[in-house]
Amino acid sequence: MKKEKNKEKKSKKRLRVDGQKSDRLLASALEKIGGKWKLRILMALGSGESLRYGELRGRVAGITDMMLSQSLKELCAAGLTERHQYQQIPPRVEYQITDKAEGALQAAVLLCGWAEDL
Repeated sequence: MKKEKNKEKKSKKRLRVDGQKSDRLLASALEKIGGKWKLRILMALGSGESLRYGELRGRVAGITDMMLSQSLKELCAAGLTERHQYQQIPPRVEYQITDKAEGALQAAVLLCGWAEDL
């Protein structure tokens, strides 16, 4: 009896999605934040503070310089991060998350919560 009630509760919690539209939207989102590193970079920038390249590399464990550089360029091109270059010696570059990435951060937090339950 209890198992039946639990099944009913779980089935009610499931989201209803429109197949084709959801697929297109998900593909678009994954194009911008997909891959192994982009979401982790956004999470590292999620506090809202500007981070220098080296600080960011330290917060994303295991990332190589090439992947960090490439991922940051792609995130900037998608409008999810901003790059600020200061004209000084030595050169200083800082990265900051944009308001456009807020939804991705919320999804990442939910994903982290889901991962705890696995």
